[in-house]
Amino acid sequence: MSNTGVTRPSPDTPVTLVQTPTAASIQGATIEQSVRLFKVFDALRNGDTAAIARASKTDGDSKLEGTTVLHLAIQCADQPVIEYVLSQQSSDVNARDRQGNTTLHTAAMLGRAPVVKLLLNQDGVNDALANYAGKTPLDVARTPEIFQQLQLARSIFIDSNVRKVHRLLKANDYDALERLLADSRVRTTLDMNGPELATDPATTEHGGTLLHQAARSKDVRLAQLLLLNGADPFKRDRKGKLPQDVTKDDRTRAILKRSPAAQAAQRNIQEKTILGEGAQIGGTNSAEAGPGGKESREMKGYLRKWTNYTSGYKLRWFVLEDGVLSYYKHQDDAGSACRGAINMRIAKLHMDPKDKMQFAIHGKSSVKYDLKANHEIEAKRWYWALNNAIQWTKDEAKEEHRRQQQENAALREARNEQLERAKGRDNDSAPNGKGMLAPGATSDLASAAPSISHVGSSMGDQASMHDADSIHLFSRSNTMATEGDVDDDEEFADDASSHEIHPANKDAFSITAQSAKLQLELLEQVAAALKLETEKNPDMTVSHPTIRQVAATYDTAVGNLKGLLIDLLRISRDHESYWLHRLEREQNIRRLWEDSMARIAQEQEVLENRIGESEDKRKRTKRALKEALEGHLPEASPEPVEAGVVPMLELPRDSVVTSRSRRPTIAELTNNEVSDDDSEVEEEFFDAVDAGEVEVVDTMPPASPPAKFREKDVETASKAHTEEDAKALDIQKSYKGYEDGIRKRLKLDADNRPKVSLWGILKSMIGKDMTKMTLPVSFNEPTSLLYRVVEDMEYTDLLDVAAERMDSTERLVYVAGFAASEYASTIGRVAKPFNPLLGETYEYVRPDLGYRFFIEQVTHHPPVGAAYAESPRWDYYGESAVKSKFYGKSFEFNPLGTWFLHLRPASGGEELYTWKKVTSSVVGIITGNPQVDNYGPMEVKNWTTGEVCYLDFKPKGWKASSAFQVAGRVVDKQGRTRWSIGGRWNDKIYARFTPGFEASVEPPTAEKPGKDQAFLIWEAHARPTGIPFNLTPFAVTLNAIPDRLRPLVAPTDTRLRPDQRAMEEGEYDFAAVEKNRVEEGQRARRRAREAKGEEFVPRWFKKAKHPVTGEEYWDFRHEYWKVREDVAEGKTTWSQQGLEEIY
Repeated sequence: MSNTGVTRPSPDTPVTLVQTPTAASIQGATIEQSVRLFKVFDALRNGDTAAIARASKTDGDSKLEGTTVLHLAIQCADQPVIEYVLSQQSSDVNARDRQGNTTLHTAAMLGRAPVVKLLLNQDGVNDALANYAGKTPLDVARTPEIFQQLQLARSIFIDSNVRKVHRLLKANDYDALERLLADSRVRTTLDMNGPELATDPATTEHGGTLLHQAARSKDVRLAQLLLLNGADPFKRDRKGKLPQDVTKDDRTRAILKRSPAAQAAQRNIQEKTILGEGAQIGGTNSAEAGPGGKESREMKGYLRKWTNYTSGYKLRWFVLEDGVLSYYKHQDDAGSACRGAINMRIAKLHMDPKDKMQFAIHGKSSVKYDLKANHEIEAKRWYWALNNAIQWTKDEAKEEHRRQQQENAALREARNEQLERAKGRDNDSAPNGKGMLAPGATSDLASAAPSISHVGSSMGDQASMHDADSIHLFSRSNTMATEGDVDDDEEFADDASSHEIHPANKDAFSITAQSAKLQLELLEQVAAALKLETEKNPDMTVSHPTIRQVAATYDTAVGNLKGLLIDLLRISRDHESYWLHRLEREQNIRRLWEDSMARIAQEQEVLENRIGESEDKRKRTKRALKEALEGHLPEASPEPVEAGVVPMLELPRDSVVTSRSRRPTIAELTNNEVSDDDSEVEEEFFDAVDAGEVEVVDTMPPASPPAKFREKDVETASKAHTEEDAKALDIQKSYKGYEDGIRKRLKLDADNRPKVSLWGILKSMIGKDMTKMTLPVSFNEPTSLLYRVVEDMEYTDLLDVAAERMDSTERLVYVAGFAASEYASTIGRVAKPFNPLLGETYEYVRPDLGYRFFIEQVTHHPPVGAAYAESPRWDYYGESAVKSKFYGKSFEFNPLGTWFLHLRPASGGEELYTWKKVTSSVVGIITGNPQVDNYGPMEVKNWTTGEVCYLDFKPKGWKASSAFQVAGRVVDKQGRTRWSIGGRWNDKIYARFTPGFEASVEPPTAEKPGKDQAFLIWEAHARPTGIPFNLTPFAVTLNAIPDRLRPLVAPTDTRLRPDQRAMEEGEYDFAAVEKNRVEEGQRARRRAREAKGEEFVPRWFKKAKHPVTGEEYWDFRHEYWKVREDVAEGKTTWSQQGLEEIY
């Protein structure tokens, strides 16, 4: 509808202060003019109507350099004052300042919506006038509200005038139509080439213009009138026809081609093509609205394109947009069926010197469009548009290259300054002293009024550049919000009480800031005028009337400026109080929401427990009913049971073949009514064991010895024992320092950490990596993540038992039991261990159990600890790599590393086992009752034999009885099931020999225990109550450092970490200070390495590829224990090993 493009402003638009023309005219203003301008400003600020009337009538706007009274009023006065100025007959609502801004421009830029509405209601206002930068008020609108106001006003104006044109056309009143089109607002707003003006059905059907309608109806006067008022004779309809093509009347065609009106229209088109569309609007400076304008480099229309020698030139629809020339067969195909395109960045344009209507454009390779227009003017329009587009795309490419270079340079500079800023960043973030103004306060005020710094005679180009930038601010996506853009006062007022603080109106801050800026500019102008006057009259004394006048002006201006600054501070305080109240209210709402969520979670937990209890009761009732029904039926020939023989536990009936035949029971006959569901059938075996209904043996029955024990097997076993003895002797060298035995208790008797809401801290960390969170030290336990790895070693006796078994599947059962036992210590351990520092180590030796363990933190992001444990009969190693995240309701820890076990059975040889750990989670955070759950599949594989154990850690369900469950099976290399495993990972795990679920179930005898009898693999150690931090007895032993051990461990050993030690001893404040100190030291070491271009290299492990599995893993160098032995013997010291000082 409009011929001026607009861009919708961002809703989050910063305060913009209009650059007034007073500063730009400082050099030419006299003292008299400057003083007069100041008096007008002062009168507008104070609402002195008499002074305003004198300024408007007596002095006139011509006496105000580069501005008008109305412009000044909009910038600094309240609305009643502006209404008074508008009431004066001398006020021109469309008057311009030195930058070409009308009063509507100024109000729109300042964001004064009521003033914009007031101006739009004035007679004769023209909202389509552009300033000297080619921008209309719609283009510079500060807020979406003002944008909508202006857009609505323009739409209403266009619609009413289109209707008026239709009425005049119907009445053939061309005199009135001529007067209407002569109106400046109509001329600049109404698009004479738009299809909405046409009323003829034949014209509207083909998308023609009003000029097409005039040509079709042979209306010569209307055609001349349209040509003189901006109609384009080269505008084609959807069929590609020009206005001259839709008529056969020679007189009409001559008017459209050669009449003075047609020539005027052609000249107008040529000027628009060369200078840009905006050049013809309201006196726009052609230098600013030149070839770089969007209108001058974009075009649509029909051209004749050369196809081939047979068809010649064919009419095609061409679109030049965003630096790309595309063409289509028909206009309706635009956007969906492009037949070709050339990017202007690589295009070359050639005008035919012989035929002024023909030109060619060359693309990449052999792509070439030979084009022909119907008129020389049309060809020139396309030529200039293409030429401008080519230049624009090349300039954009250069600008993009320049921006990229600047970004790269800034990035390099930022990297160079990063080390220097990092240390100062923490100091800068410290709170300011009491009563001091924060450094950001003044900078924020300055950012709200960026042009204040551009006053004075030194403004020059910088001020002009700022003007141009500020005009474009609102057509780009700015994200800085101001207090005036928030439109929720009604929501605030709905629930506000009578004593709550309401902020000042939305315009108050902007107007006050603009007034302060104007005041500074006026002072600068007076100073410049005084300087100019003294240069002309060097003998001027202080008592001179001019000097007195200037002094009085300065005194008044300084007083006004002081008042304005006081007003700014007051408004800022009001807004701060308002937003503090809003923030507090939002916090209260969020707190209520959190409390509601906590109650819901608690109710859900209670409901789950009740459902679990009901389910258990139902199962017990069903079992009792089943027994009662079976007890009333006589069994067929019951077999006697020998005394002292443990009854055999039956598996589910679908998995075994019973060896005794008996009649079907009533329970079986009525299976549909009293049968358990699938999950109950699967759990029947282990439920019976847990309930004590079936007796189980404590250990696996011994495997039957082979019929023939070959001499070679004896030699292999003997060799294995020899290697085992040598390994044991090597490990014994590490016992030094551990002569005092293990620690049994901590120094603290109770956990007296400060009580802080875990949810209150963690709710802001949802979605983050747990290992990167910084929590208060009171959420830690006095252990390290390295200790959590060591706690896997609590049940290494299972590995010793496995090494004694003769059958490989039996060994796999115990290895799987060891892998599952690693989670028993997690019960109740919801506190966060300390994150290890890079290079932190830990050693742990158990002379009573015959093994030693070592771990090193090899990387920090991601955190990875490489561990290696060894015993005469096994080696156990792997990496503790965890990916963690907080989801709001739970923590999730997903282990990534593989763990390896080399087992040396008593029968000789060596077997390799591997597995990955399952997911651990902490749930119940919202309810304040956090619990640990471990779930997921685990595959324990024997790479030597090909046998696999599949374990399934089941997640906690609705039923309480479903918690902590684990079930699995051992299969041989052919995939046949050999053993069934099940139980609870926090208590006991059982196994039973079930070869393919096909073997008969016979009661074992005392002389010969049956191999198919259920037996206990593992049972958790007792957890005494009262140990601080919910540590296990095994975990209590880890941080002990006897006097004889202290000089032998590495200086990087985690036992020597001060914050962890202080936490264990209950010195929580000191622990927090030390934790911050050691972490800052780690960051400093990292920055130092980055400055030198170095990377951290682990001392005791190296990255390698496993020879069997092919996985990457951390290979132990086997140097630590040798160095430790030399330190114990005085052959070397730890300081000679090149270890970093991390504590």
